[in-house]
Amino acid sequence: MTRTAWISTEAIDLAAVLASVDQPAHGAVASFVGQVRDHDPEAAGQVVALRYTCHPDAQRFIEEVVARTAAQHDPDDQTDVSATHRIGDLDVGDLALVVVVGSAHRDLAFTLCRAVVEAIKHELPVWKQQFEVDGSHVWSGMNC
Repeated sequence: MTRTAWISTEAIDLAAVLASVDQPAHGAVASFVGQVRDHDPEAAGQVVALRYTCHPDAQRFIEEVVARTAAQHDPDDQTDVSATHRIGDLDVGDLALVVVVGSAHRDLAFTLCRAVVEAIKHELPVWKQQFEVDGSHVWSGMNC
């Protein structure tokens, strides 16, 4: 089965990511769609935009995270997994992280999708700068 992982400077095409795991053997497709919200506990006011920056080797890191997590939760290699994390300037409502898993059964699809999302959120060297309505900014998600 396939494992794809991308760091992208372009808007994430949700239909394309979903299509990447569309296989006749899959009875289940689980997905996570993370989008920019207008608030955050680390921000003092309303969030109007953000900027994701990443380590120069982030592409390699995301590929390794997805491959390792898939191998841990799907040792028989029965799933297709696709994950894309966007970097650059994003507005409220823009897609920031999309993970989809296609599997014969829902339990594995849900379990692996959540595991990939959590691994990316905790291990990928990506930093988020949030811009607030008053012009101020705050860094969030410093995970390295």
